[in-house]
Amino acid sequence: MPLPIICRHMATASSSAAAGGRSRASLAAALLLVGSAGGAGVALCLSPHEAAVLQGAGGTSEPKEPDLWDRWASVKAFLGSWRRGPPPSEVPLPVDKLKCHLQPGGYSLERYHPAVLVLCGSFNPPTFMHLRMLELAQQALAKSGFDVLGCYMSPVNDAYWKAALAGGRHRVRMCQLATADSDSIMVDSWEVEQRQYTRTLFVLQRVERELGALFSAGTTPAPAEPAAGACPPTPPRVVLVCGADVLHSMADPTLWRQDLLETLLRNHGVVCISRTGSDTARLLDKPGTLLNTYRRNVTVVEEPVPNEISSSRVRHELERGHSVRYLLPDAVARYIYSHGLYNTAQQRPRLLHLGDQKRRSPIYVMDPTLGILVRVHRCCYVWLQFCRFVWLLCM
Repeated sequence: MPLPIICRHMATASSSAAAGGRSRASLAAALLLVGSAGGAGVALCLSPHEAAVLQGAGGTSEPKEPDLWDRWASVKAFLGSWRRGPPPSEVPLPVDKLKCHLQPGGYSLERYHPAVLVLCGSFNPPTFMHLRMLELAQQALAKSGFDVLGCYMSPVNDAYWKAALAGGRHRVRMCQLATADSDSIMVDSWEVEQRQYTRTLFVLQRVERELGALFSAGTTPAPAEPAAGACPPTPPRVVLVCGADVLHSMADPTLWRQDLLETLLRNHGVVCISRTGSDTARLLDKPGTLLNTYRRNVTVVEEPVPNEISSSRVRHELERGHSVRYLLPDAVARYIYSHGLYNTAQQRPRLLHLGDQKRRSPIYVMDPTLGILVRVHRCCYVWLQFCRFVWLLCM
């Protein structure tokens, strides 16, 4: 059965089910019919009203009109469902470097506040500045009375729209090489392994769930000092570490969903590592903003040793053929050169970028005719995605 006919059949079944009070049975029959016809893309044919009816929320009350964010989430889920490949597998959270830092004299459970730091970013590539940010954040929270059990670097998914973004597997491996000698920093590849871009709050909540399950099972980190005894079974608070640019973006309501940002600031908190010349205090003092409301959960750390190293500047030096030694770990530099990342390959053909910068899979084209065909194929693909986008908005 063609997809439009299936959608019309499901819409008729859902509306009649809501009117007659038989929402579960009728929609179940419609879903069974679609499943027998192929099964793929069933969720794409459900409008918000039909989804509410399927969950048993029918009746005489009118469904709530979905807001812009709900509609945009549906669009992204629709586009993401067309990506090829198997569904993402469960990625275990590394816990081998977690340690609690208790004094040999004992501790008070009421005054013990464990925390775990998570640094989200592209890490394209990871530099010494990223490692320095986690070091400064650990130091700041330790002075505030927290016991920092460990830190995580979470590279962003390939679906993040950013120019010159290397493949996720490469960035995960470079982060692992950069943190190999660290006794507290680990790399979580869960975000990269997802089929679409994941918001920062959901990454923090995932770490919180995994650590909560670990502590509930009675598994606690090893103490840094064996004489201090076993660590208390208190789940840690997961705190976001970011730079001043991310904190400035939080002040713009058009860049962050305000409900998710409020949950992040209220339940997790932020440690911001401020660069030289960034006026972060002004953001916290502005009344009527979420940063001002939850300013007690935002810790701003000024870098005592000014450091202007950035991934974009490192990429610029690599593309120009300059040395990047002492800007990033040697193991990361060797990995970049060995895999030809950031145009470092010595023998490379003419490079053709395909316009869609959210998937950084540059195609090396040796034949001009092949390059034209590839461009035509890409234009047709973009037009098809646009038509699907408009079709979903009109559902």
